[in-house]
Amino acid sequence: MKEKFALFEVRCKLAALAVFGGFYVAAMSLPPASGQYPQLLALVSLVLTVIALAMDFGRKSTAQGEIGGVDDTELMVLDPYARRVRRVRFYKAWAIILVATGVGMLGGFAFSALILFTGFALFFGSGEQRLKRLAIGVAMTVVVYLLFGVLMGVPLLEGLL
Repeated sequence: MKEKFALFEVRCKLAALAVFGGFYVAAMSLPPASGQYPQLLALVSLVLTVIALAMDFGRKSTAQGEIGGVDDTELMVLDPYARRVRRVRFYKAWAIILVATGVGMLGGFAFSALILFTGFALFFGSGEQRLKRLAIGVAMTVVVYLLFGVLMGVPLLEGLL
């Protein structure tokens, strides 16, 4: 048990638990209408952090046992083609993020989420699963809109235009 507290990951989770607990307590002083959303976020974060800590403490093996089977092949230098492929993926991801941010500033968060989800669905992954991932991206946008726009009353379609 004592060695679990020595792990950096566990200490970070304990710190996050304290921060989210502080956020929950701080949101209690807000008026009821505006305090519900921060309390809900803090509560979900608290629950997920407690679950992650419980999984860490319930795990039998330590990190040294999980890393034991690594060989020297991971330390090899990548060839120029693999580096170029990784660089292109990096630039595509940042392009999607920047375009989604720009569209979000103009049209609102709902459009930003749509561009973000569908952009990653189109540009990453295998070709045969593209339509399925695109449908999942659109469905996630609808879920985000329903959850935040309809249920919580967050104005997701307010942008500069």
